[in-house]
Amino acid sequence: MPGNPANTGGAGNNRDVDDDYYFAGSYNTVVDGGDYTPVGDVDVNESYFDRALTNGDPNMRWHFNVPRTVGPNDAFTFTVDFYNLNELDPAVESGYDLTFFVDGKQIGEMQPHSEADFSAAQSWDFTLDDLGGTAELGAGFDHYVEVRSTPTGSSRWASLDYAKVDIIAGANQDLIITELSVDPDNNNVTFSFQAKVGLIYAVDRSTTLRSSGEPGGWLEINDSLVAQSEIQSFTDPGAAAGNAKFFYRVRVAEE
Repeated sequence: MPGNPANTGGAGNNRDVDDDYYFAGSYNTVVDGGDYTPVGDVDVNESYFDRALTNGDPNMRWHFNVPRTVGPNDAFTFTVDFYNLNELDPAVESGYDLTFFVDGKQIGEMQPHSEADFSAAQSWDFTLDDLGGTAELGAGFDHYVEVRSTPTGSSRWASLDYAKVDIIAGANQDLIITELSVDPDNNNVTFSFQAKVGLIYAVDRSTTLRSSGEPGGWLEINDSLVAQSEIQSFTDPGAAAGNAKFFYRVRVAEE
């Protein structure tokens, strides 16, 4: 890290390539807590990249800015595929164990990429939270995804066919309450949650976390809250009066 976005390529042992590929963007802010100097502005997508996993050079990274059009409920899938495997002994089952990282944090478990299924692509899912959330959208942030590998059997190298990140709009439907506050003047409780614009939500309240119908159990207090933004707010008037504790849950309203 951070690599050079202006490598010149070439052939043989003296070729000018490295493990870090840069898409056009601006890279001024370290987001993984690392101790390196970001490369700054990259005017065009990089042209040269070390497109192979080898036993002495086992990692690959792809740097990008997250578009501001991405929403908090969007999800991501990273896919990587290799088109050949070179090995010392063809009689030995070989391959690479692959581990995936986003901004230096491991996502999911190790995935074996064995000779038997080498033609199949490998994928990992992650969310905007793994990329720092909405606070780290747009130019400046040095986001990257990384594949780290460990050879198995008699593997020598594996050549990359392609790598891609797909954005799946609205796929992350976890209804997460992001903040909650109580107004001491009127006991109003206000909270926000991640939502999909236009979708209708229901809000339930409880003071005991018991089932509906039991004392203090879950009570539906709104069944037709239409989300106007991806972070939707809701106010429960006077709910804190006389209640030492209270709980809320949000769900997609039944049609």
